[in-house]
Amino acid sequence: MKSFRSLLRAAIVGVSLLGAAASGSAAVLVVTNNTWQVTATAPAGAGWNSSASFDASGWEAATELYDVPGYPAKGIWSSAGQYSTTQTTIWARKVFGLATLPFSAMLTNGFDDDGDLYINGVKVVDDHNGFANNSYADITPFLTLGNNVIAFQASDNFPVWGFNHSAWAYVEASFANQVPEPISLALIGLGLAGIVASRRRTGA
Repeated sequence: MKSFRSLLRAAIVGVSLLGAAASGSAAVLVVTNNTWQVTATAPAGAGWNSSASFDASGWEAATELYDVPGYPAKGIWSSAGQYSTTQTTIWARKVFGLATLPFSAMLTNGFDDDGDLYINGVKVVDDHNGFANNSYADITPFLTLGNNVIAFQASDNFPVWGFNHSAWAYVEASFANQVPEPISLALIGLGLAGIVASRRRTGA
């Protein structure tokens, strides 16, 4: 009986370890940088902000402007640059893949000055207050397995604040870790040992 109780206590400890092993781990999903595609011409047709297969072959690689303090993201714009007097609005997009859905995905972004940001065609940021600021959104419900699209339209309210355009975005997600194999095997072994001990005690 004492041996069986010891096994039971060990199994409880094992379950506790199992719970700890299943805790989440954070990962950077998306950051703005020169791998994004941008254009200063309004996209023709639908799908630029929702379809991974949208034809963006005529778009250019984003120009990196600066490091965003505290984030791995870069401030980006078109090749006309941050102080262009002609390209004061851009459209930008990035396709990224997910083999596993995260249980949490948070977006942080900034527009100087205004913009709309989309995840798979769903607008998650609507920033039209006329000055530079950051926005935050939980985008977990809008992600899908396979290819996803993050896209935005950004514009500079240059008549008021002067020419100083930029935009950036950063997405961090949390995924559930898989249970390490040794713990799984140990729990199975403890369970079998418990059954054997119980059968011997009852004389089965």
